[in-house]
Amino acid sequence: MDLGPLRTLVTDISFATFAVDATVTRPDPDSDPIETRAIWMRPITEQAPSDGEVSRSEPVLHMALPRAVVATVPKGTIVAAPKRSGSDVLSWTVDSTVQVDDPDFTHVLVLPTPEPN
Repeated sequence: MDLGPLRTLVTDISFATFAVDATVTRPDPDSDPIETRAIWMRPITEQAPSDGEVSRSEPVLHMALPRAVVATVPKGTIVAAPKRSGSDVLSWTVDSTVQVDDPDFTHVLVLPTPEPN
C-alpha cells in the first residue's frame, strides 16, 4: 500500500492549518529574501548534564521550512516570522539543522536574533 498520497494530504493540511508567513534570508552569496511559510514544531528540550547538581532543561525552538521553496538553510540564516499567526513578526537566527526523516521539510533550531547595538 502506497502511503505517499496520504502523507502529502496530511502535510498539506498541517501546513495550511499551522504555518505562519516567513521571510528567509540566507547568508551571502544566496542572500535574496525568500517569502514562504514555516511551521513551528514542538520545542526540543535538552537536559543539562547532572553532576550531582540540580539539572535544568531549556526548550530549543524548532521550525520546519519547505525544501521545495528553501533548498538550503545554513547556520546563520535569518527567519522573520511570528510565533503564531497574527502575532508580531520576530527575527530568528538558525543555529543548526535537525536530522529528521522528512523529505518535504528542513528542520532547524532557531534562536532569537540579537538586537543590533
